[in-house]
Amino acid sequence: MPEKKRLPPWEEAKLVFKMQEETRKRKLLEENMQQRRGHAKRVGPNTSDELEENRKRLRALQERIEQDDER
Repeated sequence: MPEKKRLPPWEEAKLVFKMQEETRKRKLLEENMQQRRGHAKRVGPNTSDELEENRKRLRALQERIEQDDER
């Protein structure tokens, strides 16, 4: 069975540092993606209360427009 060559301490330190940096970058990227998803979800009215309120406002505007057209 071939013996594993041991890395010199400075090479091992470089590898550990590189792995830590990759982990840190991956974590930042994941956090950034989660924040973007959170912002993207809240574009329009999502709750049924907000939708109902918008429907009422739309009906009122349509009635006002119809009244203005009749005059």
